[in-house]
Amino acid sequence: MNALLEATVQRVKEHVRPVYDRFPLRFRAPSIYWHTLALLTESQFWDEDRIKGYEVMQLRRMLQHCASQVPYYRRLFHRIGFDPALVRQVSDLTALPTLDKETVRLNLQDLLAENIPASKRVYYTTGGTMGKPLGFWGLREAGWRERAFMETQWMRVGFHRDRLRAMLKGTVVKNRSHWLYDARENAFVFSIFHMTPEVVTGYAAMMKERNIPYLHTYPSAAIDFARILKDRGITPPPFETMLLGSENFYPGQREWIESFYGCRVYSWYGHSENTVLAGECEQSCNYHIFPEYGFAEVLREDGSAATREDETGELVGTTLYNPVMPLLRYRTGDWAVIGPERCACGRHYRLLKEMRGRWLQEMLIGRSDNLISMTALNMHSDIFDRVQQFQFYQCEKGKAVLRIVPKCDYTDRDSAAIMRALQAKMSDSMDIELELIDTIPLTERGKFKFVVQELQLPKAEFGTTREKSA
Repeated sequence: MNALLEATVQRVKEHVRPVYDRFPLRFRAPSIYWHTLALLTESQFWDEDRIKGYEVMQLRRMLQHCASQVPYYRRLFHRIGFDPALVRQVSDLTALPTLDKETVRLNLQDLLAENIPASKRVYYTTGGTMGKPLGFWGLREAGWRERAFMETQWMRVGFHRDRLRAMLKGTVVKNRSHWLYDARENAFVFSIFHMTPEVVTGYAAMMKERNIPYLHTYPSAAIDFARILKDRGITPPPFETMLLGSENFYPGQREWIESFYGCRVYSWYGHSENTVLAGECEQSCNYHIFPEYGFAEVLREDGSAATREDETGELVGTTLYNPVMPLLRYRTGDWAVIGPERCACGRHYRLLKEMRGRWLQEMLIGRSDNLISMTALNMHSDIFDRVQQFQFYQCEKGKAVLRIVPKCDYTDRDSAAIMRALQAKMSDSMDIELELIDTIPLTERGKFKFVVQELQLPKAEFGTTREKSA
């Protein structure tokens, strides 16, 4: 009987949802969306003392919740003698050990809060590292809060929720045009999986006809879209802003994209675990960390805090909102570069100059265990003019395959030039084999990986003890 009822409810939702989604946002968005927007509109221009006070208040609240309701932290706090009530500043958090992904995987149930019923939580996954999915729990209504944060930062460069977006994303659209309208997002969604020259020509024509002001996609997709338009001699749609996230920028990419499309690129950093969110502003390309979202640390390899401009370290985040499965001092596996103390925009947010998301997955390992980054290789060169797409694949130390999707005018001379350039850069640390193929598949999430790495890459160890079981 329950199964029959659930099936009936699902069928009703499938019929009612499309109608409901077309209602104006003011009628269907819950209070958490509007309250978050109101907070961020005011708090973005708070002074430093008020921001610090807010962070400490929210942090202490979350820590007290963890102590009373989350089994994993209740045991941990008791064992190390940590009392959330004594927290007076965010630096007091360093008394806790960092939390890595494997610890989360091993303690998933014990990280769940006991006072939040299953009906109010939702399960989701992220790709994790080395292809091992990692699961998390969050509040069902958290998506609306996330939306408020995203829209707030996009508004810095002219975004308005009532205007259309073109979303070139990893969504499979099975109709003949490969695009559709998503009323929930007030956006036209274009399938990234069907970007043939003919389909892209149709995409561009439709974007121009509708005069869509924003393109929301990945950096790699923006480049691939531009490449096809350029090859066909088609001028790009007159976008006002490019909203590009979820991937790293490599040297020269941002400048090339802005030059081709003739508009500002806006980027941000976030991750599925929802502990840290940071985005650029209208004045600079520095990433402004949202103190209302989570508390962020940048740790050097010895576990100490990186604080000076241009210092680099791993980004460690603490959730200030998700009470279902709180993550305290969570090691994201991403790296960041400390930014300047101030930004001309007037916000008193902490700044990061550069984000190196999932950087360990975009490295090659040389014969001597040396790591060779895509940034160091700088693959943006005229030797790749007749290359449609490329990707490195490695399954043996000191050796890698460079997979190339050639253009129609690619010749053996191009292969020779590419090999000479790579050998000049990597000397004798890496043997490269070229493989010409017809296509390079995207990930299940519709993203492109520059490096498919099958080897276990070395992990930076920090001075803090990692908890495997509390």
